[in-house]
Amino acid sequence: MNAADYDAFFHDGSLINIQHTNNKIEISMESAEISENDLKDDIDLSKYNTLKGKLHLEDVKSILDNDQPFTGLLKMQFDSAIILDLEIVKNKIKMFLEWTNYPPHAEIAAYSNYEIEAKKIWWENIPALYDPFA
Repeated sequence: MNAADYDAFFHDGSLINIQHTNNKIEISMESAEISENDLKDDIDLSKYNTLKGKLHLEDVKSILDNDQPFTGLLKMQFDSAIILDLEIVKNKIKMFLEWTNYPPHAEIAAYSNYEIEAKKIWWENIPALYDPFA
């Protein structure tokens, strides 16, 4: 599966988790609901008719956070995030997120605009990825 063929389906999807170790990043995420008719490949959808899995970025070359160079480790900044935009082009992703906190944490909304360049970007489809509401 070419992840770039499906990036538009992640508009209004959810960021589940970020794991960043050395020069590898795994972004666990779920798309908005989609129809099987929209799929270009033989891919299993989650029980909610979404693409669910991990976007792998290997050999990360650079990270911009709101147009500023970022040298730390990416992590979940708040309780959850909505993916407002995702674009995957060759060896680069652009992801615009709306972060949210829920009680008992202070209710905060913030935005991040990431641009990440990596040598290899690929999708691992995991329809049964952990669901905290199941």
